[in-house]
Order: sequence, then C-alpha cells, then structure tokens
Amino acid sequence: MLQTHHEELGSITAEKNENLQEQQQQLYDTFNQFSEFFSQEDLNNVLEAMQVVGDSRDDISRVFMDSGISLEYKGNQLVEVFADDRAKRLHFQGMPLFASDPTQLVMYISKQLKEVPCIKDEEIAFPEHHLFLFSFLSEQPGGAYQEGKKKGRTVSWWNTARPYGEDLSAYRTLELI
Repeated sequence: MLQTHHEELGSITAEKNENLQEQQQQLYDTFNQFSEFFSQEDLNNVLEAMQVVGDSRDDISRVFMDSGISLEYKGNQLVEVFADDRAKRLHFQGMPLFASDPTQLVMYISKQLKEVPCIKDEEIAFPEHHLFLFSFLSEQPGGAYQEGKKKGRTVSWWNTARPYGEDLSAYRTLELI
C-alpha cells in the first residue's frame, strides 16, 4: 500500500515496532546511560506512568517518511497520521496545508468539516474529527490570535480521540470571522 503512494508520501526512512516491554527496556537503557541526570525516583515515576498508559501503547508500529509524514499503527490499524512542515505536497481537500495562509486554511478546514475549531496557545483542534494543527495560529491575550511560526508547524489526525491528550476544556472557540 505504501509503495503505491511513494510519490505522495516519500520514501520510508525508518520503521519502528515496539511493545510495552521494549519501551520499558529502552527506558532502562536510557536511564543507565544518563543516570547522573536522573534519579531513581524519576525512573519510577516514568515507569508508573507507563503502567497507567499500559496496553494502549503496546504493539505500536511507526513508519517515518522522508516527506515529513509518519504513520502510526496499533496492530494493523492506522491510528495516527502526523506531518511536519517538510510535507509540502500534503493537502486538505485540495488546499496545501503548509503553503496556505494559516487563517484561510483554518477557515477552509472549518467549512469543509462543518466544525468550529478551538485553540489553546499554539494548537488548533477540530475535536469531532480528531484533527490538530500546531503553530499555524498563536493565541494572544484578550482572545486575539496571530499567525504562528512557519518553522515547526505540524498536523496530526487520530482515528479516535487523542489517547492521553490534553483536556480540551481548557481550549476556547476560535472565532475566525
């Protein structure tokens, strides 16, 4: 399937498969390598958090493309599409994500999805569609917003609500008109 879309997605630069035990082993290895920077309490806190997350991060596979797009699978099901500002060819229903005016882009996505987005700091969320844009617009005091930094913009889509994501009750409606 990925080879079919090589031109759009780019070449695969890395693949990573891991289960919870492998993630814990990587943590132990990192802790041992940098033990002068972390306490045993730090390690225990992270291990405890990994247990809370538990099976939801087990059996995860990631495919990274040179185009700036990565795909995450749980089992054989696509659960996240992530793109950074290198994904110049990525469009949303014909509109370039990383080359369009951010305000116009967000308005266009809002219209197409028939969903009013919300914003917190530099993240715009379309929670009903599990779509998140980072650094396209930046929230300002008093309810205003301005264009965000061009470098470091990202887009992510999840197949369900973002697992262990930030509580969206802290976000406010983004009024674009």
